[in-house]
Amino acid sequence: MRLLLTDEDDPISIPLDDVIREAWALQYDRAHRGDSMDRLRERIAICFANSLAVCLDTDLQPPTAAQMQYATSIARELGVSLPYEALRFRGTMADFIDRFADALRAKRETYLRK
Repeated sequence: MRLLLTDEDDPISIPLDDVIREAWALQYDRAHRGDSMDRLRERIAICFANSLAVCLDTDLQPPTAAQMQYATSIARELGVSLPYEALRFRGTMADFIDRFADALRAKRETYLRK
């Protein structure tokens, strides 16, 4: 099996073991005979889109739920704007958190001392 990203790129070979290759052939045949190729294509597209995020460099992956929660606390408690790019990329989110984490800790410590 090969993946073609654009017409100009060389295809990427996708290594499949014999069992998966056989299962794929059966799935493809089942969809082709049952007039459900469109549904199979849609499922593959969704699975590929979800899997592609894992293949990206870590800084380009979406922020984690924990990052989102912490950054939201920073923005709310310190009254700073959360940059759009931070909502899109884990690396930018990490930079935002690193820039304001100490200020948030200091504010919380001051509040606890009162």
